Amino acid sequence: MPFLAIGIILAALLLLLMHWWADATVASAKRSLMWAVIAVCILLAMVLLATGKALLAAVPAGYAMLRMFGPMAASKLLKNFKMGKTGFGGSGKSNQTTMSRAEALEVLGLEDRATNTEINEAFRRLMSQVHPDKGGSDWMAAKLNDARKTLLG
Repeated sequence: MPFLAIGIILAALLLLLMHWWADATVASAKRSLMWAVIAVCILLAMVLLATGKALLAAVPAGYAMLRMFGPMAASKLLKNFKMGKTGFGGSGKSNQTTMSRAEALEVLGLEDRATNTEINEAFRRLMSQVHPDKGGSDWMAAKLNDARKTLLG
């Protein structure tokens, strides 16, 4: 009898989810699906950790981290971890615009003699990869905007 009740509740939840999905915008459906995949990856990683397969748990956990923070933010976090820092560094302010020219060039992957055209091209190319609307990171998009603002004035 309890299994029947659980089955009816799950069926009702599935119908509600299908109703929401039918009326959802493409952006919200895409975002929800991405977060569902991330949740499944985290749950899988936890199950693998609980069963003693920590090395295998790194795969779904790493994928979830890449989807949440984007590839560039993940590599920056890993770089800071290797250098003995915690987090992404800085003061934690998301609207911080006191980026040095050298840091801005590093964020955009440019050399010191980059022209305005090269700066704009690098900005557009990187922003198309990490834009939040495409499942990227708000933090990295803000860093790219700060870098462009620093270099172009």
